[in-house]
Amino acid sequence: MRCLRHVLFAVGLLAATAAVAPVRAAGIEHTAFVRTWERTDLPVVTQRVQRTWMWGPEAHSIMLLEPYAEAPGGQRVVQYFDKSRMEITNPAGEPSSIWYVTNGLLVQELVTGRLQVGESSWEQHPPAQVNVAGDPGDDAAPTYASFIGLLHTAPLPVGATVQRELRRDGTTLDNPAFGAYNVFAVQHVPETNHTIAAPFWEFMNATGLVYENGSYVTAALFPNPYYATGYPISEAYWATVEVGGTPRNVLMQCFERRCLTYAPENPPAWQVEAGNVGQHYYAWRYGQLGKTPVDAPTPTTGAIRITSILYNPPGTEGEQETLTLTSFAPAAVQMQGWRIEDAGGSVFFRFPSFELAPGASVTIHACNGFNTPTLLYNGRCSATWNNDGDTAFLYNAFGQLVSTYGY
Repeated sequence: MRCLRHVLFAVGLLAATAAVAPVRAAGIEHTAFVRTWERTDLPVVTQRVQRTWMWGPEAHSIMLLEPYAEAPGGQRVVQYFDKSRMEITNPAGEPSSIWYVTNGLLVQELVTGRLQVGESSWEQHPPAQVNVAGDPGDDAAPTYASFIGLLHTAPLPVGATVQRELRRDGTTLDNPAFGAYNVFAVQHVPETNHTIAAPFWEFMNATGLVYENGSYVTAALFPNPYYATGYPISEAYWATVEVGGTPRNVLMQCFERRCLTYAPENPPAWQVEAGNVGQHYYAWRYGQLGKTPVDAPTPTTGAIRITSILYNPPGTEGEQETLTLTSFAPAAVQMQGWRIEDAGGSVFFRFPSFELAPGASVTIHACNGFNTPTLLYNGRCSATWNNDGDTAFLYNAFGQLVSTYGY
């Protein structure tokens, strides 16, 4: 797995930080998490663009397991970042899908106190007493709990000036002074009956430099406007918060997944920022609620080994390629969600629900056939392995490297 350079950057000019529970910063530990992070944040790390982080300069935690009813074994792998949390609920899914890695309805949980533990399962807790923006010690700034009474307020009409002010106690008042910033409500979202403020709608539809398939290209920052944020769960409100001890006017709007802020006094590239929701949620879950972080298991390297590859068989090209795995584990291993890749990152095989017994071997065959306990088919009648040398990589369902085989 690639190692990411750790570069020191300010996580944001306005984003509130939180450090309640012990946090162990780490590299990004899952290959799918790396790909997701790279798309928007690698151009920021390499200083090719100036814009807010969508995840952060590095991981905020090591990889963890959290309860989720629909995940294999009722646990899914997650990793926290300053701005959000990455999670994989279905490790046997298609990694190329934009929804293979999700980032959770963290803000909705922080505001309502409803901690999600399954598709339709929640635990009720108190809302998060964590500042949405600015200094964490600012005792007058709005918290996530400040938004609990605002989830069902009537939406601003499209074209209306945004000038309502939010106080920490959740009350709002019309403040014409904020009208001088000329911010308007521009996009009504019927799914949640709220209207998005112009700076945020522009950001959600922005194009810019991203990193895809090993290259920097100009493209939409998000596959659709709501991909990173989800739908709005509140209107946009102004507040005065302290940043480095100095009062600053900031517009904030909370969405299902992230809260966005707009600070007119910031440099243009940093006027719209994603809040530090990942930090805030971690502090709420593992601090305010007292949950205990559970480390994702370290892979037992060599427990399952790639023991042979038939890379240049006779006959039609690719159709007879095979790769064999052998178990050296003391107990049966459930391999759903495991995958085998070549040196270029192409997936040769992704395991369905399949159990490999101790001491047993299984051969993965190219093309089509009937799966058995010792023979599986990848459904691809084309060559994967280079005749002049290649390396196979076996990853477990947590994206951790278990075995390599080179020739």
